[in-house]
Amino acid sequence: MGDTTLRQLTLLQLLPRRQPGLTTTALRSRLRDRGFVVHLRTVQRDLDRLSSRFGFTCDEGSPPRWYWSPGAADLSLPSQDPFSALTWSLVAQHLEPLLPRSLLAELDGQFAAARAVLQNDGATLLRRWQARVRTIARGMPQQPPDVDAAVLDAVYAALLHGQQLSVRYQSRHRDEPKTLNLQPLGLVFRDHCAYLVATANDYSDVLQFALHRISEAEVLKQSVLEPDGFNLDAYISAGGFLYPQGGRISLVLHMDAYTAQHLLESPLSSDQRSQALDNGHIEISATVTDSQQLLWWLLGFGAKVEVKAPQALRERVAEQAQAVLEHYQDPSD
Repeated sequence: MGDTTLRQLTLLQLLPRRQPGLTTTALRSRLRDRGFVVHLRTVQRDLDRLSSRFGFTCDEGSPPRWYWSPGAADLSLPSQDPFSALTWSLVAQHLEPLLPRSLLAELDGQFAAARAVLQNDGATLLRRWQARVRTIARGMPQQPPDVDAAVLDAVYAALLHGQQLSVRYQSRHRDEPKTLNLQPLGLVFRDHCAYLVATANDYSDVLQFALHRISEAEVLKQSVLEPDGFNLDAYISAGGFLYPQGGRISLVLHMDAYTAQHLLESPLSSDQRSQALDNGHIEISATVTDSQQLLWWLLGFGAKVEVKAPQALRERVAEQAQAVLEHYQDPSD
């Protein structure tokens, strides 16, 4: 490969992905740092010639600044094949909510290149795969709540750089929003909602803040002060999003055989046990966290499940069932 080809490939790599771009002089300097010593006019000719073939342009400034056009396909060697293109398309489809918008902007070229490859006649089978594989949630489908773009950017920036965050937060339990100073510790996506895991003000309790309830957010200069030993995975595994009402309990359920199949195929815990009963039902026993989530889940089975133990949970389920019954027996409705 000749020096001219190497120089032009290097020049393409040096071009910024977006504005404000780089001047011809700046690009020449960076080429020189990489061992390509050429006249400014040579760099200008390269830019003029390559811009007609590739997706980059310049502004109308004086001097002009060069950058890749928005949405231009990424130039990579080797180029994407259909399998890597399918991978990039799945990244775009499923990971977009998890990535900072600044990083997504950096990946625009890869996404555009992937779309171009999958539209090619040689990728028919992978297009078929892409059109026939989906992931869905088990619960009722809901529209995701709106999250202010500026708030999202601030949250991502604070997490990325380990900085504190000042937010205006509307709690469900308050009539008016409140200004809080947060120490961001993690971001968790649950179904259609995103939650910032953080401590607030001078308190050490780890709390959750729904992003759609934040109306304003500002990244502060101070670094995050993390609780000693905090680990996001450990926090989740310990039931942080189950909304615990107690510790670990020995749960015993009686279920009809058809409903019990759900837990036989997907156990509640590693120590789950099952036993067939004389009446045709199945007894399921497992060690789980006593939580609001557990109560909501049990109530969803209605009459198809009976809580046998612990007694306190059995009574809570019975109270909820009685309250539901009273709604339907109220003659004023």
